[in-house]
Amino acid sequence: MNHTGNAPFSEITKPPQRLPVEIAGVSLWQATLAQPEAAITQWQAWLAPEERQRAERVTRPALRHRVVAVRALLRGLLAYELGQEPAISPASLRFQTDTHGRPHLAAPFTNGTIRDFNLSHSGDKLLIGILYSTAPQSWQRIGVDLESLQRSRDTARLAHRVLCAREQHTLEGLEHEERQRRFLHYWVLKEAFSKAVGTGFSLGFDAMDFDIDTASVPCARALPEPHRPDDWTLQFLPLGQPFVAALALGA
Repeated sequence: MNHTGNAPFSEITKPPQRLPVEIAGVSLWQATLAQPEAAITQWQAWLAPEERQRAERVTRPALRHRVVAVRALLRGLLAYELGQEPAISPASLRFQTDTHGRPHLAAPFTNGTIRDFNLSHSGDKLLIGILYSTAPQSWQRIGVDLESLQRSRDTARLAHRVLCAREQHTLEGLEHEERQRRFLHYWVLKEAFSKAVGTGFSLGFDAMDFDIDTASVPCARALPEPHRPDDWTLQFLPLGQPFVAALALGA
């Protein structure tokens, strides 16, 4: 991404960076939410009234800045990727949500350039995935998820709630650190898939069965009906320690 000229982030010191992942019709971006105060102030004007109100309800300044940064970074990237001739203002973008609350671009920005998008954040790290109209037609949705290995979790309790029996078996006998790492790899796959589908945790995470060992890329052995494993492309993303991240693309 060229952050010069009319690019929305040309004036800030910590712009989004594109991940070195080559997937046809897909771009993946990482950014920090720990942005300069001047950027947060500038970005307030990009937000829709309801987004500003949501941020204003957050009492802690650091968390309020994160809320602003998440929405502004998403708006800036989408505006830039939608095209610069004529330039599109991040503030002009409009969104609508489906019955499950999943956001999509609204008219007049449904011109086919961007088919879908999704985001995830953990701490100060933000991950954004954009699916373009040039992608294969079998990919109508994109989901991404990002988690930190440094976050404290009761892995044993969570595993019984969100992993299928076969996945739980792979955790048995592992040392604590490796068990945490493997659990998170399953978790980000399930989150990325559920976010792509748009139904979230209600989809039934323990009804998903992912294989992360026998191939160079992860794959689904079983998914909740009516979804079929062969319809989905999955991939782990190279964000570096302490983060684990995954991408899901499908119908």
